Amino acid sequence: MGQEELTFMEINGIKLGIYYRLKEGGPVLVFIHGYPGQISNWKYLLRYFEERCSVVAYDQRGFGSSDKPQIVSFHDYINDLRELLRTLGIDEKDSILIGHSFGGLVAEWYTGEHEVKGLVLIGSIVEVKASLMDKILWNTPPWLWKWLLYTDNPLTRRLYRNLFFSPSTPYEVFKEFMEDNRDYIEGLPGYVFQYGKYYCGNNAEGVLKKISCPTLILVGRDDRVTPPEESRRIHELIPHSKLVILENSGHMVLYERPSELNRLIEEFILSIHE
Repeated sequence: MGQEELTFMEINGIKLGIYYRLKEGGPVLVFIHGYPGQISNWKYLLRYFEERCSVVAYDQRGFGSSDKPQIVSFHDYINDLRELLRTLGIDEKDSILIGHSFGGLVAEWYTGEHEVKGLVLIGSIVEVKASLMDKILWNTPPWLWKWLLYTDNPLTRRLYRNLFFSPSTPYEVFKEFMEDNRDYIEGLPGYVFQYGKYYCGNNAEGVLKKISCPTLILVGRDDRVTPPEESRRIHELIPHSKLVILENSGHMVLYERPSELNRLIEEFILSIHE
């Protein structure tokens, strides 16, 4: 979504960019992007659902158009979500949280601690784990690697294509993703890519067992970032959950299969809406 469509609010001392369209009655869909995502990653879902019900999407602290503090904590994200709903006057019992990747982890924790109407997890995780590459990036100056890993160049195009998308996804879809996110990723301060060290070791297994609301779990068959095995584990831990594995899809299923996502989420909403 364009900057002109966003509202900026101070939430817990941080300016957040927010896109929302609220209607009378019905559920409120709250979209929580991944790391290092932004509101526009939800563009196909927002355009579809804002015609049908209330929607809220926001750039989490450190990302998109929101303020980017040097240091964050995982619980900052939980507190921001709680305060955002309160500020917008949204009853969490009317909320259906929809989280992608890291945003799914935020949604898991929030749902385990609050009473929401429903939960949708897309390519989500149980725990933030550090790879060797993560440890290197977290402990070296960004100027050593940002130009190589987080600018549009032949290496990143090949890396992003293989990591985030299914081999069967048309190149045009990948190209659209790059065009939507190129300037944003290149413009992020290097320290934002080191935020992961503040989340590392955060394990939601105990929280997942406490989730009692209806839950829909979606993941791409070819997801290399959060493989289907991770979603199967989440499914086993959450009572009353349903798991759907999407064929010919990778981690950026938001771009690869938006129509299928819209259908599945709409069916889920109808199944729990009284």
